Amino acid sequence: MLASQQIENLKTEDLTQFPTISIVIPNYNSGKTIGAAIESLIAQNYPNLEIIVIDGGSTDNSFEVIKEFESYLACWVSEKDYGQSNAINKGLANCSGEIVNWLCSDDFIKPGALHKVAKYFIELPDIDVLVGRGEIVFTGENLDKSNGKVNFWLNLLGKIIGLGNRSIIQNKQSKQTYIKAPTLKQISLISVQNPIAQPSCFFRRSLLNRPKPIDETYNYAMDTELWNYFQCQGANWKCIDDVLSVSIQDGQNKTSTGGYKITLELERIYNTYVKEIIPLTFWHRRLRYPLERCMALYDNQVLLYIVGLIWIVVTFILALFYGLDKVWALRWKRWI
Repeated sequence: MLASQQIENLKTEDLTQFPTISIVIPNYNSGKTIGAAIESLIAQNYPNLEIIVIDGGSTDNSFEVIKEFESYLACWVSEKDYGQSNAINKGLANCSGEIVNWLCSDDFIKPGALHKVAKYFIELPDIDVLVGRGEIVFTGENLDKSNGKVNFWLNLLGKIIGLGNRSIIQNKQSKQTYIKAPTLKQISLISVQNPIAQPSCFFRRSLLNRPKPIDETYNYAMDTELWNYFQCQGANWKCIDDVLSVSIQDGQNKTSTGGYKITLELERIYNTYVKEIIPLTFWHRRLRYPLERCMALYDNQVLLYIVGLIWIVVTFILALFYGLDKVWALRWKRWI
């Protein structure tokens, strides 16, 4: 019987044997959204759930909102910290669950997600990291700006050579936007591109075998750094097609506003985990990233097609030295 069929056939009474799942919610001045994040976990009705909230001394109504859910929380604290990475580490230090994750206070978990996660870890005991799909909701002025004319050459060539690169897709009927479930090949290229929806990535606490699980020198790409650490440690990954979480992109959160600063952290991650005499990111920042910025910032179609062709030529030249899969996957056009 296939593992997926075994998972579906688990009996209801087995729920009491499900592993404890610990979820850390870091928060700072997100009183408008943290209640929904906590409620999305409570509504899971998962029998062995540990919710830990770490608030960085918010000055809005976060304290009052968190207090309302106190009876559902295994642990919570409101005190000044040193940023999101520090808050996540505080929470992880208080986790006792076998399976852990963190949930930003403006995201939430899809109904039934935790039961699916637990079933996979039960039936596939050798997996260390489980990654599902994530839904993205663009609100306000931060609507999805994916532009067909910008990506024309890149998408066309990607289809021809079999290296498609659109990890974010939109359902034409429902207009919903999703991060696709990554493939194991994409996971192997995690040093150049992060295809993972962070709140949809659950992992065994036993993987956190360094003093500070989250590298606190990263303000934006701490999740990408952690995934690279897991990959470096030889973690066993499982990718599933289930939508496990929803992320809100409102133009105000760090992912929406990080821009150029994010690319600096991504470059540092690459240089940490990939040892090359001249790192691929050295050439990318100086040759391709300026072209990607041009493609994102300008609307002249003739210019866009020309710049796109130049990007492709540079890509194939770099591929001679670094490999096409790696060079093709490395793009920072989201971070302008």
